[in-house]
Amino acid sequence: MVGRRLTRPVAAALAVALLAACGDDSPRGTPATTAVEPPGWQPKDTIPDGELVAVPIQNRPDPAKGQFQVKLVNGTREQFNVSTVQFVWAGLTTDVVERDRPGVVVGGQRVDYPVPLPAATCVGDGTRATMPSLDTARVLVTDEAGSVREVPVVDPDRVIPRLYEEDCRRQFVEAHVTIEWVGLREGQFDGRPVTVGELRLTRSEAAGEVTVESISDTIPFLVDPLDSAPGEVVATLAADADAVSVPVQFLEGRCDPHALAEITQPTKFIAQVRFDDGEPMPYIVYPDRDLWAPMLLTADQACVELGKVVFVGDG
Repeated sequence: MVGRRLTRPVAAALAVALLAACGDDSPRGTPATTAVEPPGWQPKDTIPDGELVAVPIQNRPDPAKGQFQVKLVNGTREQFNVSTVQFVWAGLTTDVVERDRPGVVVGGQRVDYPVPLPAATCVGDGTRATMPSLDTARVLVTDEAGSVREVPVVDPDRVIPRLYEEDCRRQFVEAHVTIEWVGLREGQFDGRPVTVGELRLTRSEAAGEVTVESISDTIPFLVDPLDSAPGEVVATLAADADAVSVPVQFLEGRCDPHALAEITQPTKFIAQVRFDDGEPMPYIVYPDRDLWAPMLLTADQACVELGKVVFVGDG
């Protein structure tokens, strides 16, 4: 598959750029979830005037890079140097990030600093209803002389609670069952190339039945579980079983260059996982990263062979 000839410029760009840039597309088949704010928690919804604050944000390329951004908003007339940045909170604390070159943040300026996204320190049920108070969150900014400034955090978009909940949910699922794609390779379907393989569930701490009720499509891929019809459960790990695998193929999704040029998360397949009779919870099942480009090339070739690619002339 790796040696397949690329047949359109947009696929060439995807095969390279998407390995490093994947944002937060909205895949189909994923139900919305309702966030519950912790009792008594009143986050600041606006950035105050005349103060130095830190605002967490996450841009579209950040998830694939395993990071988010700390925006330092300097509403004062003071200027200060930035040599290192660290986000500190009881539920999520990043490593210290050193800048290649210390920079100056002047009054009225807003500057984004990427920080690595760590594993959350989950408490209670791992939701924002029981998470530590965000009022204690600070961004520590160090200058060249080693002086540390504590900057309060303002999170009007609830970025930190979302990141916290997502990682606590990931930790819960992975502690109970391993869900993975295995044996992904190029196969054939109706005379055109597709990616085939299996979805495997392996029990760890889970007791009872574990069910994958559905898996979302993405823009370039349609997930086709071969042993289940649309609307049926994709895979069930019986209470007395240690593992189960089901065959799956990835059919080509949209082929139009406009849609493909906009994708930033081509392999973000979201499974809805249910433990016994609990509520289903979303869990992202990524293929191995070194398979992303071959999968895209396979889908691209299928689009070409089906005649779904529209070439635009130079003139």
